[in-house]
Amino acid sequence: MSRAATFMLLFCLTFDSFSGLVIMDTYIAFLRGINVSGQKIIKMETLREAFLREGFTGVKTYIQSGNVLFSSNGSSATELVIRVERLIVENFGFHTDVILRSRTEIESVLKALEIKYSERSEEQKLYVSFLKNAFNGNISLPLFSKNSEVEIIYHNTRDFFSISHLHKGVYGFPNAFIEKYTGIPATTRNPQTLRKILDL
Repeated sequence: MSRAATFMLLFCLTFDSFSGLVIMDTYIAFLRGINVSGQKIIKMETLREAFLREGFTGVKTYIQSGNVLFSSNGSSATELVIRVERLIVENFGFHTDVILRSRTEIESVLKALEIKYSERSEEQKLYVSFLKNAFNGNISLPLFSKNSEVEIIYHNTRDFFSISHLHKGVYGFPNAFIEKYTGIPATTRNPQTLRKILDL
């Protein structure tokens, strides 16, 4: 074999090996309703260990409310949700809904918030609610809860932005209102928490 032919063969083999490189995607799994009022208790160290045993990498958690940043490859979002919900049952003995978003999706949400909703009064709190499944209903915005303590200001099929107002000295929290309105499990975080998760 000539030197030129040998070079081309090595080049092709090298190209094929690089083309087979596995690209890891980063996700955030939000575990709904854990460590609340003594129910569905999960220690974050044990949770991280369970994710690692499942084959996920770069596993990190933030506070006790069930925010897990991890990397995976080759699985769809639907498959990942099934895997994470299964590992919760196998390791902790109960089911909890897992709401999954990619790092890119969370970054896009935060960017939209900065552009559209950066200006608000000090007596208003901003929240993002993530739905487990798509909501295809039509909503006339703004949409207010019964006592106007929650104001929905934007939504797409899976994400809701809301402003929390004071009512009788207490700020409203949108999660229960959104779940009841859509009929879909949801989880809610403020922008500061989302930024801290991405900074892990």
